[in-house]
Amino acid sequence: MHKKIKEKLYELADLNYKEFHSRLCPGTNNIIGVRVPVLRKYAKELIRDYEITKLLKEIDSQYYEEIMLQGMLIGLEKVDLRIIQKQIQEFVPKIDNWAICDVFCAGLKITKKYKKEMWDFIQKYLKSDKEFEIRFAIVMILDFYIEEPYLRKILKSLAPLQIKHIMSKWLLLGQYQYV
Repeated sequence: MHKKIKEKLYELADLNYKEFHSRLCPGTNNIIGVRVPVLRKYAKELIRDYEITKLLKEIDSQYYEEIMLQGMLIGLEKVDLRIIQKQIQEFVPKIDNWAICDVFCAGLKITKKYKKEMWDFIQKYLKSDKEFEIRFAIVMILDFYIEEPYLRKILKSLAPLQIKHIMSKWLLLGQYQYV
């Protein structure tokens, strides 16, 4: 099945978009060029015919779009929260650029239903020394927690961070104005 998925991704590719998006993600050299809305549509098509857990095992992580697709599928998952958290835990180490991180986080709509549980879950990522694990937690906070009663918790969680990476610093500093 992974060969079929890869072929479909190449079929959906837009070479102009590949060039454009490659400039937005410096250092990411594995972009095929599938636009995010097209990839979302493809993810929804896949889940009509296959179980998400099976798809996650079948999809390679060679290309940017394959990783993005995995993240989108996790966001579409409708199973027990613990299973989704396990999938998230397995996915987060694959995040190696801002775009995959931000699209993945925005797709985790289950967070709205399980605010407290997901808040507790993302705390370990704030303690990480890995740039994109920290970014994952911060983007989750930006997407789902900039509201009472979380504002004080956000400040408390972010205060001890000694962020070494410029993009995470930018995100962090840009949000203090709202709290």
